[in-house]
Amino acid sequence: MSQGNTAPVAESVDIAGVRVDSFTEASLVDHVLEMATSDGVDVAIGVNAHVCNLARKDPHFRRLVTDGSTYADGQSVVWAARLLGGHLPGRLATTDIAEPVLRAAADAGIPVYFFGAAEGVAERAATILREKIPELRLRTHHGYVAAEGIDGVLDDMRSHGTGILFVGMGDPAQQLWIDAHRDRLPPAVLTCGGLFDWLSGSNKRAPAWMIRGGLEWLWRLIIEPRRLAKRYLLGNPSFMAAVATQRLRGSKA
Repeated sequence: MSQGNTAPVAESVDIAGVRVDSFTEASLVDHVLEMATSDGVDVAIGVNAHVCNLARKDPHFRRLVTDGSTYADGQSVVWAARLLGGHLPGRLATTDIAEPVLRAAADAGIPVYFFGAAEGVAERAATILREKIPELRLRTHHGYVAAEGIDGVLDDMRSHGTGILFVGMGDPAQQLWIDAHRDRLPPAVLTCGGLFDWLSGSNKRAPAWMIRGGLEWLWRLIIEPRRLAKRYLLGNPSFMAAVATQRLRGSKA
């Protein structure tokens, strides 16, 4: 499942060619902390319909996703598992699991690093989180770094003693960046897309009723229509068709 020495996850579900591991929030938090104290580098990736669509088109990207630990970041993935006869405990939005992971890291004395987003965004998120979790050792850097500046960022991660790294660049850029620099990364890495925008307040989270109903994608489309129209209006039907085809072929989760 991963290239470090963390314990394997007991169950997983195949969703349109992508393995999704069966985590609860508590077990995922425990797993990330185990990653942070293990040898090697382990990556945890949230899987949603968009990740599945990218993986179907790009075998290299699919390998990068399935070489790590995975969890159900999208409600559509949870529903697809049920349709295919499998089971995932529930959606684990990265926005929701970030704070439990950070609190556990603070309790364990594990330094954390945020890398990604526009200049100032990750640091604004960190300021808010440091007020909530005073014991948290958190350092940040924006994601707009020229090639010649990457060594400096990696050195900063190392000097911080980073055990858990959040990389927020969007898919597939974040997976490709991690793969390119894997031998210099901390032991636990989580891809997190636009997490820092949400944690900093740059983007407002969907109303609770939309989140409960699996409609957070619609909220995101409303607030960022130009960027996300293709992803959702074309991508969601494509994902549904792939899952339906898998069911018709009798390939159960």
